[in-house]
Amino acid sequence: MAGNDKQICSASIYHNGSKKMVTYSSEGKGGYHEVASNTIVLSLKLNDQVWIWLKSGGYCYGYPNTGFSGWKL
Repeated sequence: MAGNDKQICSASIYHNGSKKMVTYSSEGKGGYHEVASNTIVLSLKLNDQVWIWLKSGGYCYGYPNTGFSGWKL
């Protein structure tokens, strides 16, 4: 969920240095907060690296409004 004051929330997921997914939301007119979501399934091998990158200068509301979940299938 994007923060207020026309700020944005942008998060990307990287796998071994390659951007695999991005989600983006920004505050709408009149102070409303936009929400975005996305899903990705990655096939991982031993020693693979996966990380989340938040856009510099952006603002994402914290718990319980913004979260991340991962599962081992």
